[in-house]
Amino acid sequence: MRRIPTGVTLPAVYDDLAAQLFDFHESMLHDRVRTESFLRAMVQEVRPGDVVLDIGAGTGVLSLFATLAGASRVHAVEQGPMADVAREIAKRNGMDHRIDIINDWSTGTSLSEPADLLVTETVGNIGFEEGILSWVLDARERLLKPGATIIPTSISMVAAAVESWHDYKEIAWLKDPLYELDFTALSDFGIRSMLWVDLSPVSLVTKPATLTTVELATTEEKEVGGTVTVAARRDGLIQGIGCWFTAVIAPGISVSNEPPTKVPSWSQGFLPLPEPLPVSAGDELVITIESDEACTRWGWSLGIDSPAELIWTTPIEPPLPPPRNRPGTT
Repeated sequence: MRRIPTGVTLPAVYDDLAAQLFDFHESMLHDRVRTESFLRAMVQEVRPGDVVLDIGAGTGVLSLFATLAGASRVHAVEQGPMADVAREIAKRNGMDHRIDIINDWSTGTSLSEPADLLVTETVGNIGFEEGILSWVLDARERLLKPGATIIPTSISMVAAAVESWHDYKEIAWLKDPLYELDFTALSDFGIRSMLWVDLSPVSLVTKPATLTTVELATTEEKEVGGTVTVAARRDGLIQGIGCWFTAVIAPGISVSNEPPTKVPSWSQGFLPLPEPLPVSAGDELVITIESDEACTRWGWSLGIDSPAELIWTTPIEPPLPPPRNRPGTT
């Protein structure tokens, strides 16, 4: 971290954290498919008298649903300024006597009683990049009763090779001189970034394939990944890998952001290639996606007939969860 010299006063800078938080949480509440899927799951799975743990509670909407479903106590964990908003929402709905808002990370939280059910909607655009495995594994060890119900039940990561020049051109144009200056370092930075996009089904050159499925009640792994071989359905120029999730929220209830997405609070991931890759119909394409142990860094590759060298994201600590779409945006 850069040190500020003694006696130096920094200028005031507008902090748009509140606006970002509002956009993030308003978009999720506005997503009826997402929200109503979790509502149905809570009504189905919460038993009268249950103690519920809600990790990444946000506005506390899932905690409210748990209370309506009969939970005797809900421990809602949300780190940051949104915890105060959630506390006020619980109060205005007359549920603050049953919902305990904890302003902390769940890994630093202790409960007065183990929970019967864990619900967490820390599901990212490709399923795992918001840290859901770390939160669930820690909660299973310290905060839940043996055999506790976990919502979601499982998450699958799905991928396809995509031809999406619209998304790739944001990187590609920087490979040419700008004002007769070289900005290719920024292009290289973009190649090592996981981008959030809205993919069209037309952009998929291969059929989607599931790389991995993680059962949250039993997994012991903090990293995810997999390799699949898929055939090109047509000639094309592959610019990257499209990636998304399918989550089983509870038995009989699932959500997915597969393109075209029906859940507008999620985008899809676009994992760019260093250079576009021409393919012919029938080519066997090998897709690999891997994460580090905390799912904070991701590597991917796409090769013809055999795996290619992995491209890894630049290590950066994000200040907020990855942005999701606002309804009506592209």
